[in-house]
Amino acid sequence: MNILLVNDDEMILQGIVAFLSEYDYTVITAKDGEQAIEYFKRHIIHLIILDVMIPKKNGFEVLLEIKRERDIPIIVLSAKEDEETQVKAFELGADDYVTKPFSLLLLVSRIKTILKRYCVVDELWQYQNTTVDFSTHCAYYKGQEVKIRPKELAVLQCLVKYKNQVLSREQILEQVARDVADLPYDRVVDVYIRKLRKNLNLDCIKTVKNVGYKISL
Repeated sequence: MNILLVNDDEMILQGIVAFLSEYDYTVITAKDGEQAIEYFKRHIIHLIILDVMIPKKNGFEVLLEIKRERDIPIIVLSAKEDEETQVKAFELGADDYVTKPFSLLLLVSRIKTILKRYCVVDELWQYQNTTVDFSTHCAYYKGQEVKIRPKELAVLQCLVKYKNQVLSREQILEQVARDVADLPYDRVVDVYIRKLRKNLNLDCIKTVKNVGYKISL
């Protein structure tokens, strides 16, 4: 799991990174709001820990911009304890609010709880006349079973998991390779996408020129 940690305090960054690494989380750090947005778009991020008082773009601006693009779990980490700030964070879409000083063990517990809620992809997925059962690797179009290769379904499941987020070919392969062995060069993704569109009539899979693909729902 990749966590984006946004904070301009080097000691806090180092402490959280060291602790979370013990739980096998990969932590990407950003020290200002603009860098946070850049890294969010560049990497596959599963959760964000976001400070409010950061340079260039404050935490609320980052929270609003990211939540508009994708419903990703965000924990706000701030020294501000007042009710008004916390209410504002939740109104903008924050999933949790942790005040400083904080317990690292409690932070990990909250991360695990939120990720469990977010990172489950429904085994049964439907789009218009298409139904896909990821648990049985079966796909249907207008009630008729369609033969789809496991690798193609793995790519589709990745896009569904990160719906409305643009993924590069490399990012798709990085995610899919955890479940499917022997994936070749990145352009094979183009072949899988083309077959998914044709065989399952998935016009919701959009090409973003010079970037990659996304599912728009």
